[in-house]
Amino acid sequence: MKFIKTILCFCILFSSCLTFGQDKNQSEIEHTIDSKIFEKKRSVKVFLPNRYHRDSISKYAVTYVLDAQHQIFWDAAKGNIGYMVDNYSVMPMIVVGVVSDQRGPEFNPKSSKLQEHLAKEVFPLIEKEYRTDSFRAIVGHSWGGAFVGNTIFSDKRNMFDAYVGISPSFGDKDNVIVKHADSLLKTKTTFGKYLYFSHGDVGRREIEFKGYVDSIDSLLTKYPNTTIAWQPRPIKSVGHWQIVGPSICDGLISMSRNYFADQKVMEDLAKKPNSDLAKEVTLFNKKQKATFGYVHEASAGYLNFVANDFKALKDYEIALVIYTMAIAKKPNHVQIHANVSDLYDKMGKKEQAKTMFLKTKKLLDEQKSDFSENYYKNTSEWIDEMLAGYD
Repeated sequence: MKFIKTILCFCILFSSCLTFGQDKNQSEIEHTIDSKIFEKKRSVKVFLPNRYHRDSISKYAVTYVLDAQHQIFWDAAKGNIGYMVDNYSVMPMIVVGVVSDQRGPEFNPKSSKLQEHLAKEVFPLIEKEYRTDSFRAIVGHSWGGAFVGNTIFSDKRNMFDAYVGISPSFGDKDNVIVKHADSLLKTKTTFGKYLYFSHGDVGRREIEFKGYVDSIDSLLTKYPNTTIAWQPRPIKSVGHWQIVGPSICDGLISMSRNYFADQKVMEDLAKKPNSDLAKEVTLFNKKQKATFGYVHEASAGYLNFVANDFKALKDYEIALVIYTMAIAKKPNHVQIHANVSDLYDKMGKKEQAKTMFLKTKKLLDEQKSDFSENYYKNTSEWIDEMLAGYD
């Protein structure tokens, strides 16, 4: 009987944490734009992760990926990003693939056509057709990394909030990008941006491109700028093509943590001496918003997920703090109250557990129509069994 009770408890407490499933709700749309900038028709691809379809209210950040004309590259980018979004590894975002007919001229630091096309023709389309918030990121590989570097170190830097350059090939004998960076950094320009450049260590390209990353790193060492969240990332044992997958994942996870107090950020904050985690998270959000102009606050569901992990690790006090943060966002959430009830029981705080179980039962009855018959029955039986143990 105890074994059955344990299995039932596990199913109730963790049923809402499972995010894997079929990808039938993921969708990809291709738009055609009659571009006045390029004087021809242009294509833009949009990928919507599963989460986008779960409600009609939530708004999403937008990550623009250059070189979407290469289907295999686009598939790798949207696949990795979609997987991370649907499994709560990065902040919620949709992915927009920028299709370039002539990537060389378009990414050239001396050309502004693509910047103008994005600002005047692509951004308005995406903001009109999809539920987006104000956040925009851009990802570029190789020569696309030159576009990333050229844009952040220019008067067009406010086009994006975050910049991810993968093995960037500045490819300009005049060092235009480095010179522009030097000019802006030495005058203590306020950026409010996240910047990630990665490079590998296999092959001639990565030796060359490491030099470009090192040049920016040297400038930011010489002219420290707290308004740039700078992440230079050497990735070992990879060449120019192998670096794409690791950098997409690493770059966007790192980017998210600049704006989102995810599980790793909360773990680090909890380790601070005499940490008041709830206060630390509030301070983190306030500071990042003030410096970078954007923050993504964790949802009640995500906080519930993280608290479950702390509980499983028997870090009960931190788990309780995070559950309390979740309840502040969703005061009548049955699942979270059930988890808190279970937590108090595990902590040996029987009176608090009993009080919370009674509250959970009341909420469950009030919201009965929102649950499946099976969930309602199993949860009610579990609560009654737990309450009987306190008499």
